[in-house]
Amino acid sequence: MNVYWIWLSEIKGIGPVMGKKLLEKFNVPENIFKASYHELISVGGVGDKIAKTIVESKDETMSRADFIIKKCIINGIKILNINDELYPIEVKKLKDSPNLLYYLGNIRKNPLGVGIVGSRRCTDYGKRIAKEAAEFLCANNITVISGMAKGIDGYSHTACINLGGYTMAFLGCGVDVVYPKEHKKLMEKIIEIGAVVSEYPPGTEPDAKNFPKRNRLISAFSKKLLVIEASRSSGSLITAEFAKKYGRQVFAAPDNIFSKESIGSNELILNGSKIYISPRQLLDKSIKKIENYEQNNQVQATNSFKIDSIEKLILNSIHKEPKTIDELKTIINNTRVDILEKLSLMELQGKIKIFRGKVQTL
Repeated sequence: MNVYWIWLSEIKGIGPVMGKKLLEKFNVPENIFKASYHELISVGGVGDKIAKTIVESKDETMSRADFIIKKCIINGIKILNINDELYPIEVKKLKDSPNLLYYLGNIRKNPLGVGIVGSRRCTDYGKRIAKEAAEFLCANNITVISGMAKGIDGYSHTACINLGGYTMAFLGCGVDVVYPKEHKKLMEKIIEIGAVVSEYPPGTEPDAKNFPKRNRLISAFSKKLLVIEASRSSGSLITAEFAKKYGRQVFAAPDNIFSKESIGSNELILNGSKIYISPRQLLDKSIKKIENYEQNNQVQATNSFKIDSIEKLILNSIHKEPKTIDELKTIINNTRVDILEKLSLMELQGKIKIFRGKVQTL
């Protein structure tokens, strides 16, 4: 029963590693729940403190588990436990992989793919790399994996969605929480054709301490990882470190050595990561290539994103003549809208074109 899996994941002091030790002994969480203090303490690594915590917190933790599972049912949130056949074997083998994941959407068999991560404030150069890589992966039926953040993450998911590909987003919050808020529609589309996944229960708000754990999941589910425009303090470098730890190949796109936004990715190359120059490097040997992709890629964008009120305003403003970004900022006059993020997403979705600093219709 899933309620026992939730119960196990909610016990304070019991992380993935200890949880696996208990599961090796008792097979399923329900047996752990029913175990006595003496049975628990017989497990290697389980001392007096942990055994007492499990026994003494049963009622309180089970009450929370009941609350969480009701929330999952109400919101259509699915649960993937480590014994489930959809849980990838390559991820299951990792010591620190979660014993329980929450998700919205659909997880397909063998979902492992290629992770694409990088700067939230990426340049056109970074956006172009992300878009090309995601489109190529989509054309080769490879899962595009990222974290649904602004910038590189968002562009990668969007490019995949536009070609009708399969993409997974790993979150540092509950799967019922939209973060960032601007990506509400993007999240809806990911759920429609792929999955948003988290090890945090529904209702969990974004917290800085959650994102390194989220990053390890991006690495765990990626056979290869592509890092684009990562600064020295970028969370993408944490993702890269986990990828190396898990034996995944790490690629980094080279960039201007004087750019602060690319110090981290350039240093990845310096320290042994593979230099990225072509999306073909992201193919797994076991995956059949699509010949002459660069010359013959004729897959067209589905352009299935609906137009919101801000987008209508932008499209109406550029209907007669192109406008600069500053002109559009004045017209929109809405401090809650990140105009650069909005325009970049609209360009990726095939709604507008940005040429020589001006925004114009296609």
